[in-house]
Amino acid sequence: MNQARTTPSTGSGVHRFTEPTAEADLVCFLHAGGLPTVYRPWVAEVGDRFTVWVATVRHRDCAGDGADLWSDYARRQADALEALTGPLTLYGHSLGALSAYETARELRRRGREVARLVVSGGDAPHLPRGTELPEDPVDLVRAVADYYGGVPEILLQDDELARVVGAEMRADFDAVAAYVWRSGPPLDVPLTVVGGTSDPVVTDAGLRAWQQHTTGPFRLERLPGGHFFTDSQRRALQALLD
Repeated sequence: MNQARTTPSTGSGVHRFTEPTAEADLVCFLHAGGLPTVYRPWVAEVGDRFTVWVATVRHRDCAGDGADLWSDYARRQADALEALTGPLTLYGHSLGALSAYETARELRRRGREVARLVVSGGDAPHLPRGTELPEDPVDLVRAVADYYGGVPEILLQDDELARVVGAEMRADFDAVAAYVWRSGPPLDVPLTVVGGTSDPVVTDAGLRAWQQHTTGPFRLERLPGGHFFTDSQRRALQALLD
């Protein structure tokens, strides 16, 4: 265990659940409407390989529109990771895939080495994305449950709670809708792309298209399940982080 490392402070845009457990750092990026606690079990499951962090900069707090909003997001999130000095792996699912990718681009612009980028649940960033979802928060929660899955049953039974969570989801889906890919040199890092075999959100071609975004080794894996195969196949997904 390494407890002497300089690490970011709580509330700095990155969160950890325990003291550092390994030299290598794994930074996990949230899906739309996700909470940092979704990655709490990972501490026990991969803590011998990584110190687990959750990226917590929120897109709704960033300035600008479209590509400018995402540029501001990437700068803020990269700022939050500057204190991490170990080998750095970035992982993100769905919205988190875009967030991890743009953060990796910003880190490489700054000369910070990224050991690996792992993304899941999303087509390549240069491809269009445009799922129509309701504006009303409660209707949004129900639509997400029907289309994506992964929504706790309590949200489908409690409209007040669904309204609160749905508002968070709406802000995150707005960030996805605002995303505009800006051309630039590809990354030079190992890139692993993972998709669920029955995910309605992604396509095989869309997953393969990620390959043009790195000059490093590329790996594509499909795991059983829908958009949130990340729940049932978590240990298989974690095996792909190295």
